Amino acid sequence: MPAKTKRHRRRAALKATHRAAEVLDVHGAAALLTVSVDTVYALFAKGELPGRRVGRKWITTRSAVLRWIENGIAQDATARAIESGDAEALKQAINSGRVRVAAKR
Repeated sequence: MPAKTKRHRRRAALKATHRAAEVLDVHGAAALLTVSVDTVYALFAKGELPGRRVGRKWITTRSAVLRWIENGIAQDATARAIESGDAEALKQAINSGRVRVAAKR
């Protein structure tokens, strides 16, 4: 029985370590994005980068930062396609709700 308990504790410790590695503070997010800490603070403050303020500290997750990057890349590609006159890209963006069209006045 003690071996099973020891194994269980080891697995629990590995899971906790994995979860802790997933959570990033400002310095971890800056390292992942290869930008300065000040840039990350500005992105959090503007609400551009997904994160939470816990006390005086900002945190996010690695997967949220990577998702934010991927979404930005997709939006940039859509914007370039629309600017180049791709009607199909515009139609898809409107149908998905990613862009709105205002009536001319």
